[in-house]
Amino acid sequence: MATMTYANLFSEARNNVLALLSIKSNVADPTQMSTQTRKWIYSREPDVKASDFSGYPYIILHGADVDIEQKVAGSVDGKSKMVYWNHEIEIITSDRGYAEKDGQGLSYMDSISNDVVETFMNITNRNTLSGYLMQFSNVTTTKVVSETRHNQKCYVRSVLLELKSKMQVSA
Repeated sequence: MATMTYANLFSEARNNVLALLSIKSNVADPTQMSTQTRKWIYSREPDVKASDFSGYPYIILHGADVDIEQKVAGSVDGKSKMVYWNHEIEIITSDRGYAEKDGQGLSYMDSISNDVVETFMNITNRNTLSGYLMQFSNVTTTKVVSETRHNQKCYVRSVLLELKSKMQVSA
């Protein structure tokens, strides 16, 4: 994790959110035992037909959307402005599984969604982000939709994370 500056508004915003999502105690992979690990957080839709695809469920942390407020809430000299980061965290699960893991897609969706929302509502995590100049603003979710992806029936939900900070945006 790194402190936000006007030189890293996009890259570090995503990296800071990814760091919190990647901690197993924050967001647990419901398909894995505690000693196992697999890649399940991506920056884009994974190639599900590739031999190294680890299966469902998975999370896509999209690139940060950055908005810099132009007129209001800035400093008199124009060097500091309100900066808003919007992150979409997309959760994709499937009912397909082996043995007792078959038919667990919606259960996995709820479990992962609970963990993601709890992670960004947790006061310790919010203070951590605040220390890097990303103050907590809001977490919202979309409803779960059922759609076909790569010939697979999937459940999809997005968790939308909004963060903000008044920060120096020019030298």
